[in-house]
Amino acid sequence: MPAGTQLVNTFEAFLTRLRESHEVSVYEAIERLIQAGEAVGFEADTLIRMLDRGMSFEELLEVIESKMECSQKAA
Repeated sequence: MPAGTQLVNTFEAFLTRLRESHEVSVYEAIERLIQAGEAVGFEADTLIRMLDRGMSFEELLEVIESKMECSQKAA
């Protein structure tokens, strides 16, 4: 599967899990990303550092999702 196709599929899966539409503004999307990160213990500055160090947006979403799954299993 080409990398671009995989990214689209991952993005679509993420949107489905969040029950979001494609019509969310970029500002709302960033705010929700920060809220999701904070919910699992990442501050906004930490998220930015992760991206600055070369983590892709997709990898960042996967880390947040994984931490959410772990915290749900622990509850």
